Amino acid sequence: MSEATTTSEHHPDDEELGEIVQQSWSGLIALIAGIIAIGFFASWSWVVIIFALVVMIAMHELGHYLTAKWSGMKVTEFFIGFGPKIWSFHYGETEYGIKAIWLGAYVRIIGMTSLESVDPADEQRTYRQKSYPRRLMVAMAGSTMHFIMALILLYVLFLTNGMPVDRATAADELDNWTLESVSVDSAASSAGLSPGDQLIKFDEVEITTFTEFGDLVRSRAGLSVDVTYQREGETLTADAVIGERLTVEGADGIDGLIVRDRILAVDGLELDHAPTYAEFAEFADDRIGEPLTVTVVDGRTGEPGVVEGVVVNDLAQPEDAAIGFFGVSADYRSNGLGAFDAAGETVQTFGSFVGDVTVAFPGALTGGLSGAFDGILGTDSDPATTDTIEAARQLELRRLDSSNPDESRILSIYGVAGLGAAAVKDGLADTLSLLFVINIFIGVFNLIPLLPLDGGHVAVATYERIRSFGGRHYRVDATKLLPLTYAVVMLLLVVGAITLLRDIFDPVNFG
Repeated sequence: MSEATTTSEHHPDDEELGEIVQQSWSGLIALIAGIIAIGFFASWSWVVIIFALVVMIAMHELGHYLTAKWSGMKVTEFFIGFGPKIWSFHYGETEYGIKAIWLGAYVRIIGMTSLESVDPADEQRTYRQKSYPRRLMVAMAGSTMHFIMALILLYVLFLTNGMPVDRATAADELDNWTLESVSVDSAASSAGLSPGDQLIKFDEVEITTFTEFGDLVRSRAGLSVDVTYQREGETLTADAVIGERLTVEGADGIDGLIVRDRILAVDGLELDHAPTYAEFAEFADDRIGEPLTVTVVDGRTGEPGVVEGVVVNDLAQPEDAAIGFFGVSADYRSNGLGAFDAAGETVQTFGSFVGDVTVAFPGALTGGLSGAFDGILGTDSDPATTDTIEAARQLELRRLDSSNPDESRILSIYGVAGLGAAAVKDGLADTLSLLFVINIFIGVFNLIPLLPLDGGHVAVATYERIRSFGGRHYRVDATKLLPLTYAVVMLLLVVGAITLLRDIFDPVNFG
């Protein structure tokens, strides 16, 4: 919610209004074109998650808007985004629209603090003049909307996918599983396998658990095997050459490559297939200490990419340096629950999760802040191992991202969108789970009792209510809160900038 309003308005004549509408529509058309471009040139999964995040932000502000209107407060603006106005329209006393910087949204309710100058005719419709229950309801409405969305998402998840499965236990125990995903440039993708397929035999061995299947794959690096699988009731067979990915031993001796990387090509090494580690080692043995350009499937992201300035310092034995890689993950999801059971599990899981996040939030916040600064400032590149400082920095970022888990890392909105885009690719269940977590986090975060967060308005309203007794109507002097408010705003801006930079140059990796 915003804390400022204007006391006068300029009313444009017909000519001015026509110009404003024309500019607004051109801005909106440019915004839509930009979103479509993201879909074509990046991924439509980005478009899906951006739309989902915008809806979440809009619903947060809709909560403030509806409760403010119901409470008789005057709302003058409802905007998605900040900064320059792209498109807007007036309906009644409120202007609705979109602004250029999509880092949030706001509704403008008049008279949020004692500092704000308001037309005397509107004073009775200000936030500050309303009763404590009404102010409390308006202040908490944003987080309440996030909690409602979280409940709906969780209910749909239980209804469609049932109870979550412990993947580690399922891998060891469950015989009935299907393919959840197929990695790019992998043996599985070359063999034509798709999500939903069920493996029957691998190299003439009957498939049982995913763990046992993994053991078979790891021991057959570089070999050609027959794969029998079932798709929509039809049994099919394909040939597959098992690929390789680096182990810890294999990656340790190579600056620029990390564990789980899959080597696709090396400049100067002419092959009609992805080189095995043995072939790579034979090529690199005469080039120890020289920079190489290597095409890999990134062990962090699962996406192909070119790494320049790779330097081989030591070569491991092929049997220790790489293991077989087929390129699939398993789907153990159970059948959806019934409507009644899903509702019960939703309430129980929601309450437990909110409690866990609330208790863990202080430690996660301080640890995440430390990690955010470390991710930007804690790198030591060694230009001696590369041709350029830029190459050294990129290699160090890969090592940093491979060796340090990101579970406690604070993400920028760009990082969240990137994680969400990956979840969209992985399917509906992963997308719903991520959006559920995001809503819980934002709902709890906004209730921190510091201005300008919603929890700050709750704290101020509660303090005023406690101090108002004996017919006295107490109001907090907002000028005394300004230094702390400015400090919180600056901290949020600084952390936001740092996390954005880290998410760009050191993409998030949750393994």
